[in-house]
Order: sequence, then structure tokens, then C-alpha cells
Amino acid sequence: MKGTSIFQFKSWPKIHQPLPRTPRESQQLLNALTSSFRRQLDQAYPASKPPNNEGDRQPLNTDSSLHATDQHLHNILDNPLFRIVPPKAKSLGGHHAGKNVDQEKRLAEDPMGVFDEMAASGAVTTALITKCLKSQLLLVRSTDNMELSEAMKTSRTASRVVDWFWASDGASRQMLLRWRSTASSLAKFMVAEGLQDTIIRWLEMLMSYDLGGRNGRMNEVVAQQTFNNFLVGFIEAEIRYGKGLASAFQNYLHVCNMHSICQTTNLPQKTMLLAAGACLNRAALELKPLNELVSVKTYDEYQRVISILSVPNSLLSASISLCHPKNPDPLPLIQFVETLSPDKFLTWNAARRDAIFRISCDALHVLIDQKNIRDAIHLARLIQQFFPSTTTNSTAEGSRFRYSSKEEDDLLSRLELSLT
Repeated sequence: MKGTSIFQFKSWPKIHQPLPRTPRESQQLLNALTSSFRRQLDQAYPASKPPNNEGDRQPLNTDSSLHATDQHLHNILDNPLFRIVPPKAKSLGGHHAGKNVDQEKRLAEDPMGVFDEMAASGAVTTALITKCLKSQLLLVRSTDNMELSEAMKTSRTASRVVDWFWASDGASRQMLLRWRSTASSLAKFMVAEGLQDTIIRWLEMLMSYDLGGRNGRMNEVVAQQTFNNFLVGFIEAEIRYGKGLASAFQNYLHVCNMHSICQTTNLPQKTMLLAAGACLNRAALELKPLNELVSVKTYDEYQRVISILSVPNSLLSASISLCHPKNPDPLPLIQFVETLSPDKFLTWNAARRDAIFRISCDALHVLIDQKNIRDAIHLARLIQQFFPSTTTNSTAEGSRFRYSSKEEDDLLSRLELSLT
């Protein structure tokens, strides 16, 4: 009799399917894997939408899968860990840093070489990055027969730090951006190299309070302050070392419109954007004629955004109205000065006093050019109560506040001109 098993199990299915046996099957498998990989990349890095009007930013990439793959491999292969044979790690911030004469000499002669070595040995600190960036800026400023921005671009300083950023954990990324002097110095090199999109990306991450990677989550207050400082550094750098004032305005508006942040009622989020807006206004006051640098459409949008972010009847709003490239309006400044008492004026610091001094002079010029003598006389009399002809030495506050004789003479001459 034929024996039978007491356990009637069904045959197990084949868990591992056989590998392709023909070139055609191999190609089909490769195509399937490639398509799957690209779909996953498209989900992680969605393609940017094409611009729908003249003022929109250009998309970062039109083929996100290829861009993301190339960028990822570039960051890996260009990291100092793969390019540099690290020496014994010596921190520049340690107790023996001052005694290390050779390293300090190298820091002055080849700062980014020192940075690469420290990155390869995992010894990068905030103090190191700051010293390297400032030393590198001194080096490029001494470059002969080359414009400063071009010398900064050629050095590829920003690219090396950015590659290190993407290859680092969240704690190291925070270390790079949290210190204002470090982030500001880096922004100068980044705009010179055309890395504005990377800055925008970092600002987006700061806006979400997360720089990515392990330990990349940030405290909300710290993230907001870091965002504010980095945005100001970006705007200042873009004006001087990047694409100029018009580009600074466009980038600022782009950041303001990200996630409709300027529509929020959250006061801290609004405050995050105001300092950079004021920085643009200061540049607009200095770089004239503004109508040759910034379009009316761009400036109108900037004025609208500031009106949402700032309090009504503020000095910033009044100054922005006065600087309009086509229709300068000094009346908001007159209204602001009318509500300002001498006692409140005395509580201001020297920088704020200096601001209203210079803005008022510009307003007098505009009023006179507009043949509006009545308002010019009114503003002149209002300003005279804050800037009397005799210097007030009776108080400590008054003794700290001075203008040069040239500035005083300039103000008085303009006031006299408006009164004649």
C-alpha cells in the first residue's frame, strides 16, 4: 500500500521569481525599475509650474527626476569626505587654536582649503565657517583685474559650503544659518554664484521650522529669527553682489507670497518680513533715480505687501510712498510727522532720528518740485521743532545725538528754500 502524508499542505508559491533569461526580458525589467524610480523622484521633487505672467519666477527645473538625481549624485561625489584626505582634526575654536600659527596662516592664504579639510574630518564649527568666509572675502577683494562679484563667483566658495550643507545632518545645517554674521557672509557668495534658488529653498525650510535631516527640527522662535536675519542678509547681498535692486525686489516679493504668508494675521510671521522690506526701502532712498532701476508694477506690489505687513501710518509706509518711481507722494510723511510729539521723538535711537531727517529732506525736495509750497512750508515748520537751530546739551539724550555741520547746513538751506 502506498504511504501518504498525514499533513496535506498545498504547495508553497514561488516567492522569488526567476531572473530574466533573455535580453528582451532584461530590458523590460530595467525600464520598469527606471520608471518606478522616476515616479518616486517626481513625488519627492514635483516639477515647477511654468510662469503665467511676466513677473513670475522661472521654474527651478523642467525635468525634476533628472535634476534631482543629478543633484543628489553631485552632492555625494563633491563632498569633502570623498575629495579630501583629512589631517588630524584640529578645531580652530579650541584652547590651542591661537598657538597653531601654521593653521592660522593657511586660514589667511587658503581658507576654503582649511574648510574642506575640517569638513572631511567632521570638525566644522560656526567659528570656523565664519573665519573661512570672511578670510575668503578679503582674498577676493584683493584679486587684480577682476570685479569683486566675478572673483567671488570664480572662487566657488558658496558651492562648496552648500554641498557640505546638503550632505550634513540637521544640527550642522542649523549651525550654519543660525548665526547672523555667518549666514550674511555666505549669502554674499551665494548670490554672486547665482544660487538665489537655493537661498529661496532654505527660506522655505526655515518657514516650516525644519531644515531637514536628523535633528533638523527647529524651535519656532529660533526659526523665525533665523529666517528674518537670513532674508535681510539675502536682500542686502543681492543688491550689492548679486543681480541688483530690481532682482532684490522680485525675490523679496516671491518670499512674501510663499504660502500666502503676507495674508496671515500671525504677528511674528509678519515681523519676519518687515526688516527685509525696510532694507529695500533704505536702498531705494539711496539708489536714485529709482524709475530706472525698478518697474512701477513691481514697486506697486511691494507697496501693497508692506501695507499689509506694517501698521497704518508708519514711517516705513510713508517713506515707501515718497520713493515711488513714478508718483512720489510726500503727504503720508506729513501725516506721520503731524502725529509725532517731541517727547516721543526723544525716545528714538540715533538711526531712527537720522532716517526721518533724511526722508524729510527728500520730501521737501519733492514738494518743491511739485510746486506745492504750502505743504512744503507746513512740513518745514513741523521738522524744525525736532531739529532746532541750537544744539540741546541739557540732556544726556540730546548729547548723544549729533549731526555734522554739513548735514545741519543742508537741512537749514532746504528749509529756508521751502519758506521762500
